[in-house]
Amino acid sequence: MLTAFLSFLGVVIGASLQYFFTRHIESQRHLRDLRSKAYMDYLKCVCEQAQFRPKIGTQEQKELFSRTGDAKARICLYGSKQAVAAFSRFEELGASMGSKEQRDAFTNMVSIMRTDSGSEVCANNIELQNVLLGVHE
Repeated sequence: MLTAFLSFLGVVIGASLQYFFTRHIESQRHLRDLRSKAYMDYLKCVCEQAQFRPKIGTQEQKELFSRTGDAKARICLYGSKQAVAAFSRFEELGASMGSKEQRDAFTNMVSIMRTDSGSEVCANNIELQNVLLGVHE
């Protein structure tokens, strides 16, 4: 009788642990997906602003600014502490690519976003900067 009860108890405990671990993993995966989508949407907006440069006051510019603001808000909600701090630093510098310090801050932010999204850590931010922004002297 005791053996049957302990076996049943073991199955219940095992099933409960499996349920909670699976639920935790799914929750973490969902958060990573939300975070990655926010990062990607922001980077898309940055690329659009750099490539297309919509005219001031046009509907395209308003929509682009709206999408950028949405992505920024989601980064604040879902982004890691390090990513939000790097993003804040980039914004403090003017959120543009005019100086080396601004480009370095942007590259650092993207590197942290990569890591948060599950990618490998970049060994060299200069390579990442060359791919994102081109070579600057």
